Amino acid sequence: MNNSASVKRLVPLSKRNTGGNKTPLRVARPTLLETRDLQKSYYKKKLEIPVLRGVSMEIPENSFTAIVGKSGSGKSTLLHLLGTLDKPDQGEVWYQNQRIDNLPPSGREALRNNEFGLIFQFYHLLPELTMLENVLVPRMIGNGLISYWRNKRKFVAKAKELLETVGLAHRLKHKPNQLSGGEMQRAAIARALITEPKLLLADEPTGNLDSENGSDVLETLLHLNREHDLTIVMVTHDENIAKKADNVVKMVNGRIA
Repeated sequence: MNNSASVKRLVPLSKRNTGGNKTPLRVARPTLLETRDLQKSYYKKKLEIPVLRGVSMEIPENSFTAIVGKSGSGKSTLLHLLGTLDKPDQGEVWYQNQRIDNLPPSGREALRNNEFGLIFQFYHLLPELTMLENVLVPRMIGNGLISYWRNKRKFVAKAKELLETVGLAHRLKHKPNQLSGGEMQRAAIARALITEPKLLLADEPTGNLDSENGSDVLETLLHLNREHDLTIVMVTHDENIAKKADNVVKMVNGRIA
């Protein structure tokens, strides 16, 4: 799978044209990701707790899809299955016409290292590393020591470009405890993009932020989708945020409403 063109050269926040509310005209797009009758339960001793009760859906390429629902509706569990962080009890997940839920651990790890970007509500930045180093972590893990050092100059240039894109060019050497929540989330977005993924999976990325920082993060995601054709699936409890997405999947009691 070729990722080289998946994320075009990015425009920094300070240089974007934010005037108007025009939405680009969309045409029918091929399916990038698909689920078929996903079912998932968790167990508390002998008590079975059904979470997903047969979820089938399609995610079009280059689209922005919001998954909404109340706490406990199954939306985060669904996102974890999409990202191969967990396996369904029944059903299938397909990516680019290839079934992925049944891949061995190495195959699922390769997808997350090369094809998928993931961001979460609580950032998961390494406190002892600078912002630049945090963004580089996926490249360090995915390339191995020798390959990483051979390509370090290229990787560092890309990381700096991404941090500039999310408005953090002045924070390269800062550590997480020196940043606001919004800045840490934008750094997490840059980290998720360093491998040039085709698909970005975001689990409540604005849920831990105030309204201003949440709006900044959302606008960054919308820009990546609409200007750079990055496919995004975002879990959110905020239906006002979901209104800006191309598609909305509403979860109720483990099913699509």
